[in-house]
Amino acid sequence: MLKILKSIKNSLLILIFFSSTALAVDKPSSKYDGAYTYSDYCRGSKNSNAYDGSQFIIRDGIVTNDRGGAGRWNIDEKKSKVDEKGKIYIKGERRGNKSIITGNLNNNEKKYSVYQFKRKVGGKSQYYGDKQYGNLKMKRKYKGDSDYVPCVINFKRIGDVPKKVVSKDDRKVTEITINSKNTNDDITLLNNDGKNQKVRVELRNLESISNGLIIVVPSSTPNMDDELYYEKQVSKHGYATAIVYGAEPRYQKKFTGSYTSSMILYDALATIDEVSKQFGKPKEVILIGSSTGSLAIFKAGWQDLRDKYPSMNLITKGFMINAACPDVSEVKYSNKIQMYAINGQQDESTPPWVCKNLKDSSKNPNLYLLNYSGGHHFESRMYPPSKYDGESMHALPTCSLNYTSNLHQIIKRRDGTKEWNGEKKGYKQDQKKWFGKNCIDKGTLQGYEEYGAQQFWDDVKSIIVDKKVAKSLKGYTE
Repeated sequence: MLKILKSIKNSLLILIFFSSTALAVDKPSSKYDGAYTYSDYCRGSKNSNAYDGSQFIIRDGIVTNDRGGAGRWNIDEKKSKVDEKGKIYIKGERRGNKSIITGNLNNNEKKYSVYQFKRKVGGKSQYYGDKQYGNLKMKRKYKGDSDYVPCVINFKRIGDVPKKVVSKDDRKVTEITINSKNTNDDITLLNNDGKNQKVRVELRNLESISNGLIIVVPSSTPNMDDELYYEKQVSKHGYATAIVYGAEPRYQKKFTGSYTSSMILYDALATIDEVSKQFGKPKEVILIGSSTGSLAIFKAGWQDLRDKYPSMNLITKGFMINAACPDVSEVKYSNKIQMYAINGQQDESTPPWVCKNLKDSSKNPNLYLLNYSGGHHFESRMYPPSKYDGESMHALPTCSLNYTSNLHQIIKRRDGTKEWNGEKKGYKQDQKKWFGKNCIDKGTLQGYEEYGAQQFWDDVKSIIVDKKVAKSLKGYTE
């Protein structure tokens, strides 16, 4: 009986602790609405800055996460909120690790101690945060650990709540599931290896499938706002359309690797096969996608892969938005596909000069460079107007991607100090860690640029509908 009472008492204490934490925040208030970047500090300097490119969005006092960048936060939106006085409570997970954030956005504390598990790192380790937006306390339970780890998290407001473009859409949506694979790298893709993976695909305008199919592939994140916007733009051109939700299962279920360009391309091929099977073979296939998705689209022209996968030969055009070009590609390229590398002229994340390097090194007559005014994501109304974002991550200005004739990748630091040869060292977790340590940097002009966007989407229509040659396009660049 005593044991039972003790157990009830402990349970009540736990319930009271968590309930009081949540209830300490009053009614949600829009006073602090906006977009926030963050840095979190757990386990000392070993994991000193865990900002992953995504943002916390506070809208009407409710906290969400845009899942941009690596998109690792999943937020419990029913419990995460901010009140009139700035008190905040967030419950969620980052990469499967349970986290609870509490505190006040008006906190004027200058410092917090940083702990590693239950002890201080270095005895006096302290993190000095941004006084304007305050430091918050976080406790995180890592997978495999029995206890929560004390952390510090720093919020920084970078702008207003992103505006969403919502328009009425009465078109029928057909959802299918494709059988894809987790092809981690290009050699795995070439060999048709990898663990099986089911992926969701949305189809529209199927009555036009005989004309062709436009497949919108994702970048490396589960945030699909851009892709939905892209589909709406190209849906006017008389083709069936498909949106591939390939990042979705890789981040919501246990999976050891990232969503790579090789997986994105395999997802697109699996989509072509399944659509052809269920609805008839399209006359041609056009791929469109941004960032990591653009690199996947570039590989759709590799002759070795087109020889391996018959469905790839249906792909006649590729639109590489925010084109993540390699500097050098020695891979044999098909002359039956037109490839358009699209960049903002002021983009410092996927800069246009990298695609110029590719054009000069590959001598590919079917690779066309299209540049428009604006920076990163100049083409998407899902972003606020252009401004410099100091927290936006990038890699291409720091490191170059290079492909040998046998499809192996070599990553080189542009200062000439280091390189990663995939053929010799492999493509698993060690490569990802090396890339993160040696290539990732921050800062770029980012956001919607109306003039450049209008020119770009006009050019897309000119290519698909009017069949105009590249030199006549508004964004054509030698």
